[in-house]
Amino acid sequence: MQPVSIPLTQSKPDRTTKGFLYGSSPLAIVLSNMDTNVQSEWDPLVHALISDKYMILTYEYFKHLEDQSNTLDDAISFVGGLGAKKIILIGASRGGVASIKVAARHGNDDRIAGVVAFSAPIEYEGTIFYRNDELRGITIPKLLINSENDDGADDTRKMFEIFEGPKELLFYRGSAHGTELFPKERGSIIEKLRGFIESVFGA
Repeated sequence: MQPVSIPLTQSKPDRTTKGFLYGSSPLAIVLSNMDTNVQSEWDPLVHALISDKYMILTYEYFKHLEDQSNTLDDAISFVGGLGAKKIILIGASRGGVASIKVAARHGNDDRIAGVVAFSAPIEYEGTIFYRNDELRGITIPKLLINSENDDGADDTRKMFEIFEGPKELLFYRGSAHGTELFPKERGSIIEKLRGFIESVFGA
């Protein structure tokens, strides 16, 4: 684990945010936080995947914003500068929204190879995060994960219906939101994510 400082050229010019970098590889995974903005919530996933020889980046949002996708763009630029050739975006809640938004607007960026979103809404408190045509335009592999009784479960189902393939949907019992799924469902989630990641990077 290496502490890193990520330049914020898109979201906050001339400022930086903190992150942690694990491993070195042309195959990178960028993990985007929930509103809690706590990098350690990804530890169960990081510890499981670090032995699989990927570059993994976690990072903090500089400040609370409705749309954190510009900060994710900066994180992608950071791992790209370290030699990442293929990148999978994984985000929870607001981080899932950022991951999907970036995947939608970077459809011609061959580095963005797959996207995973935990409990990512389509709309929140009147803010609509993406249009249907933006969701349909994401052609890379997509995996949506949520719990059956999460407040955004209906959005997850709707998003899955809107997506074109390749796409996968995984629901768990209960009402856990985002990375709150890890304590109870860690083994199953890691198995699913490992399969998804191997499939995407092996393509």
